[in-house]
Amino acid sequence: MVLALFLPLPGPAAAQEDTDWPCIQRLVPRISPAQVWGGPPPDPTEWQGDTEINQLASQIAARRLPVEGAGELIDAFATAQDRSRRDDRLTALFGRTLEIINADRASIIAGIKRFTERQRKMAERIRKNRGSLKETEAGEREDLSETLQWDIRIFNEREQALNYLCEQPVLLEQRAFALGSAITNRLGESD
Repeated sequence: MVLALFLPLPGPAAAQEDTDWPCIQRLVPRISPAQVWGGPPPDPTEWQGDTEINQLASQIAARRLPVEGAGELIDAFATAQDRSRRDDRLTALFGRTLEIINADRASIIAGIKRFTERQRKMAERIRKNRGSLKETEAGEREDLSETLQWDIRIFNEREQALNYLCEQPVLLEQRAFALGSAITNRLGESD
């Protein structure tokens, strides 16, 4: 536990370009359509100002909605579309959904980086207080020792939360892939 304070942050992500990225997973700031989509390239002009697509994309991108429920909404949307425009509308739906997921993911990644910076500052404070503890007089030593113990406890508890935090961008990438597949499956269908 104490040894962890002397290890450099970020963790096991060796040879990483971004020193504020503590996760084992490689930092991929943005999911490209080609990573999760088998259809034609989405064109942002197709969904801009389209209330129906914007609302549905917001619904299916939301993490609280299970992918199966999103699949049902996608199926209902595809069925309601005119056959001549169905593929274009589905492609627009995918594009807008991916845009929302990427924005959510960017927010999470920024939060992970802020978390890492706070952990780095706390580790430095712990190192400093540990060094000061030996030079402090008896009365002040007890207070500093208590502060140090609390800081170490908080630091370690936060470190345990890091695995959960690091999984969030991965889960969003998996969601984007699942939604992309669900939408792709409806492309090219005839009535």
